Amino acid sequence: MKKSLPTHNQGSIQQELLRALRYHRPLSLLAITAEYSTTPSLLSAGTRFHDILRKHLRNTDIVAEDTETRVYLLLPETPIEGSLILANRLVRDLVSPEGLLKSLHIGLSAIDEGVYRADDLISTAIISNMAAQSAGRPIFSIATFRDKSLSLSAMVAVALNLPVDDLEELSAFLERTRHEPEGIRKSASELAVRLSKKLKLDDDTQEIVRFWILMHDLPRNTTPAPGPDETLPHLSRRKKAFHASLMNYSTLAENPAKREAKARALLDVFTAVLQEIEAYHNPTQEIFEDILRKVLASCKDRGMDKQVLALVQKTSSAEWFSYPS
Repeated sequence: MKKSLPTHNQGSIQQELLRALRYHRPLSLLAITAEYSTTPSLLSAGTRFHDILRKHLRNTDIVAEDTETRVYLLLPETPIEGSLILANRLVRDLVSPEGLLKSLHIGLSAIDEGVYRADDLISTAIISNMAAQSAGRPIFSIATFRDKSLSLSAMVAVALNLPVDDLEELSAFLERTRHEPEGIRKSASELAVRLSKKLKLDDDTQEIVRFWILMHDLPRNTTPAPGPDETLPHLSRRKKAFHASLMNYSTLAENPAKREAKARALLDVFTAVLQEIEAYHNPTQEIFEDILRKVLASCKDRGMDKQVLALVQKTSSAEWFSYPS
């Protein structure tokens, strides 16, 4: 007798997450998007997708349908490594030789990757799924945003394709997993844009500054050179130009143009402050002011642009934090 597919609603994800957190147990979530040329819904009984899921899932696993082309697989007692094994098996079996599968992407998230809320678990799985589509990969894990498995070029390309809200959600997730003060990146990016306007930087440069501060750890957490097979077919011509500009503002770029000097100086100051503040999950105002003085003194010794230094020096703690101490 064939086992039935354990289909539930998204409320089950919340219940399982609370249970896993209470008992300190692993839990993973897969966000799967797939399109078949002849299938109206992925979970329609008798479809290839339905049958393969039924073959691989345990009785304790949960399937939750989001749309006709996206479903969630919740895997209790499964760390991220185990969910990756299942994802690879699904990709192997779902890619049919008949060519009926038009697309397949799987995003992975898990509570042992720093996720502690149901909305975090769902949103980071969705972000990982979108990253898989942008990177041209069938599988993408949220952990990839924190390790060195992507080149800097690919990481920027992935983040470029994320909607603004998802980019900020990813930034907030990185704050929590790195134990940074909550809201520091968003507040800092908004502050940097205001200073960029005072420096009369153009709109594209302001957006680049905002991006790099939201994702300020990209240069440290990725490799500098593109992979040998790396292409960016998913980017439009405008996005490719923006991608090149973003790469140019990386600390890894050489020979920056003179017109970019103020923007790069502003980025250097903000990145240095963010890196210093990582050691304090809930810094006091006095600690922050000490950090800012230390960074500005170091930048001054290196001959940084005086206008940039003066503008940053005038900022207050309340402008850097959502909830200043």
